[in-house]
Amino acid sequence: MNRYSITPAILLLLLSSLACSTVSVPQIPNPMSTVIAVNEEAQKPYGPEFIDRSTLSAPNYTPAENTFKVGDEVRSGDLTWMVLGWVLVNEPFMTAPTLYVDMLIVNRGNATIYTGDKYTSKDSHGQDTYDVLYTTVAPGERVRVWLTFMLVQEQPNLLILEADPNYNLPAQRLTWDLGPVPCSAEVPTTLEGERAPTVYGIGETATLGNLSIQVTNVTYPPADGQTPTRYKKVHIDLVFQNLGSQDIEIDPAYAAYLKDTQGFGYSTDFAMQYNTLFPGGQLVTTAKFEVPETAQGLMYEFDGTYLGFGKIYFALEP
Repeated sequence: MNRYSITPAILLLLLSSLACSTVSVPQIPNPMSTVIAVNEEAQKPYGPEFIDRSTLSAPNYTPAENTFKVGDEVRSGDLTWMVLGWVLVNEPFMTAPTLYVDMLIVNRGNATIYTGDKYTSKDSHGQDTYDVLYTTVAPGERVRVWLTFMLVQEQPNLLILEADPNYNLPAQRLTWDLGPVPCSAEVPTTLEGERAPTVYGIGETATLGNLSIQVTNVTYPPADGQTPTRYKKVHIDLVFQNLGSQDIEIDPAYAAYLKDTQGFGYSTDFAMQYNTLFPGGQLVTTAKFEVPETAQGLMYEFDGTYLGFGKIYFALEP
């Protein structure tokens, strides 16, 4: 599943009370003609990652006053946000579709930024639902995520970012008008400030601070009865070694990610619990993932930001 909310992805979805019946609701075109069905047999929902973007309209509308439009490049501090589009998905047992918003974030600065930002979706009645994104964004890094909102009504209207003031983001409230129907903007090849990371290969050893990391093997086991439809398994064999004189904590909630060429991240747990590496100690383990079959250019990412070490990447294919 998608990693971001990270490290790792954490969703906070709260339904608020219904709006007053005297509110005047504008007549908005019905977006329900572009609703994605779900595979109810899969253990995970049929997610927005399988959307054919060519079936969605371009964001051809005039946004409300003092709001941004889908496809706009929006900056605050060293971060750039871009809403690339949105779609509705009919999830099982839900009274209204789930809103997924395709969000792109780029760090233009020279220091890693941790964001703990609250996103609010307002529907056409003014009612709120929420998602919270916790993630680290390294200098020059592109992070892409599907924000998720369980709607009260069927017609989404606004997306609002309440930026966390503790992380040097001057604009504390950013508002997007999502437009009348699901839409998709062109995905930029690159944005200002993006930089390609240093990437290691299978068998190479990378060092972060006093921690060495090596990807020794990658396998793709066949799908089984527990594998969601249109997902594939990826297993990564890893070796960690403590080169220093102090203990290093390997937290599976932070240390196991895959990232694709689009910037989407996928998280999982190691086949182990929280682990303490003693000085000179070694840990041999396997990170196991299920990712969409469409994911391309996968890299293993170790996010050592919680240790003060930064991030490191390994290419899983030649």
